This record gives sequence, C-alpha cells and structure tokens, in this order.
Amino acid sequence: MGPCHAPKASQNNNSICRIRVGRMNQLERDELKDKLDDFSRRLDAQVRNWKERGEFTDTVRRLIDDIRRRRDQIEKKLALAETKGTPWEVIKIETERDFSSLFDDLLQIGKRLDSEEIKSGQQSC
Repeated sequence: MGPCHAPKASQNNNSICRIRVGRMNQLERDELKDKLDDFSRRLDAQVRNWKERGEFTDTVRRLIDDIRRRRDQIEKKLALAETKGTPWEVIKIETERDFSSLFDDLLQIGKRLDSEEIKSGQQSC
C-alpha cells in the first residue's frame, strides 16, 4: 500500500487515492549502476591501501566481505526491480539507504583502523 493524500474537494470522500510513480528510465538505471561500480573501485582501492599498510586483518577482511556481499545484493535488487517494473522512487529510496549504510560501515572500519594505529603509535613511544 502506497502513500495517500487527502481527497480533494472534488473527490468523493470514500474514494481511494493513488499516486502515480514512474518506472526507472535507462539513464537513471545507468547512473545507479555507475555508482555501484564507483563504490566497488573505491572499496578495492581502500583494501589495497590497508594491505600495503599491513592493516588488512582477518577481522577487516570479514567486514569487507560483508560490505561486498551487501553491495552485490543492491545490484541484484536493482536487476529484479527492473524486471518487475518496481517504481523508481521505491528503488531510489532503498538504494540511497543501502548505500548510506555501506559508506557508514566502510568509514567505521577506517576510523577503527586509524584509532588502532594511533594507539599502537603511542604504545611504541
């Protein structure tokens, strides 16, 4: 059931109101796929950076694997929505929420590693 606006004066109070939400067009789909690809490239670059600095622990690997799995789920959800004709606004909202969560998790890993690096630097002084 979608959102509903109050009936206008010209509408019968017993009528069911509906909003029309358009399907995702090719440009929007391509932009979303580009965002997914860009995120993957950034993630890969960050992983390489952590490996070079010796910070890519088993724990970090598991967290990154989870982020990649969730990224793949977004891509699958997008493909399924495209097939089913899911309204673009629904996909846009869900994808923005999911991307936000992925970025937040990646930032948290970086902050955690930076914090550990600071702690280990203070201990070695």
